[in-house]
Amino acid sequence: MKGLASDLAELAARGWIRVQGICSSADLIELGRTIGCPVPSPNGEMVKEIRVISRASALPGSQSALHGTGRFPLHTDTVFWPVPVRYVLLRGSGDTRRTTTVLTFDELFAVCGRPIVTLAEKSVWLAGKNAKPFYCAMRLHHPEATGWRYDIDNMCPENAAAREVDLALRQVVQSGIGNEIHWSGDSAVILSNWNVLHGRGPEPPSEGPRTIERLYVR
Repeated sequence: MKGLASDLAELAARGWIRVQGICSSADLIELGRTIGCPVPSPNGEMVKEIRVISRASALPGSQSALHGTGRFPLHTDTVFWPVPVRYVLLRGSGDTRRTTTVLTFDELFAVCGRPIVTLAEKSVWLAGKNAKPFYCAMRLHHPEATGWRYDIDNMCPENAAAREVDLALRQVVQSGIGNEIHWSGDSAVILSNWNVLHGRGPEPPSEGPRTIERLYVR
């Protein structure tokens, strides 16, 4: 993890970075501690292993239950938390031909048109379809930074501005547009979860077992 200071500067400017030399879940946790405080996933696991599974085998309400073995739309993780997790760290292993897609909110709004930003600032949503729902803004204001949250599977538009924003954004986040991350066994990706959406790419031919390790960091 040499050159981490320059990596973190790039993370602040770009919204996501790849870090080399991450060969295990222990390395992933160590990396997480250099940028914040690792926190467990909703199921209690510190490092969550995410695998490609069918709708029939998936937990009700999960992304796999909704999308099966296909693409996952671009989204913010933990939109159903009052303050979504600050960083998402990912590491791929196994059959890593399937890519992960990332897109910044700036890029998303550029595709949809800048007037959407004004509407997004005024939008009201109901978050947490599968937990205790609560009303929230799409815009995040925090002492450390500002950002956004958006997830078509876990946020329902509740006012006219949100409905217009949702109509514009959901077409893009389901289209597969974005930067493709190709996985290798000795690297990880840090995503600024308030500034970058991520999703799962299409299924490659004859896909073998694939695991994405995920760590949340506040």
